[in-house]
Amino acid sequence: MKHPCDIYRVARQCGVILREGFEHSPTSRKPRECFCKPTLREIGQEHGEDHLRLVLMLMTGTKVNAAELYADMIKAVSSVIARKPDLMKRPSLVDDFNAVDLGDMRRQARAMNCPVATTDVIRVLLSIKFYEPLQGDLLEWMRAA
Repeated sequence: MKHPCDIYRVARQCGVILREGFEHSPTSRKPRECFCKPTLREIGQEHGEDHLRLVLMLMTGTKVNAAELYADMIKAVSSVIARKPDLMKRPSLVDDFNAVDLGDMRRQARAMNCPVATTDVIRVLLSIKFYEPLQGDLLEWMRAA
């Protein structure tokens, strides 16, 4: 089921400036500029405006991260949030995301040159970053150490 989604309203609420794809220039890109409207529309229609708003707010919490509004990164953040709903209950979620350098993570993912999409590599890196072992797993790891 597709959700109605006004990406312009959501972007405006998050302080994100939507630009046309043909205007994209890697040398003149500024924080909070997004050139991937189709990606935002796809995420918004699949998960709803609230989900898209959360993704954009998490990604723009710091100036450094606000410069990483690339389709692969947006898709990865969206996927991790959608697949790990318990993250939204985490009181430190915003601070945890702000502590991650999304640009560095994206560069690492691209440098790995894996035979899968960069989005998938970023998704795995983010999942590892936000992984919280169950109490039993933690005890097992402590015994193994």
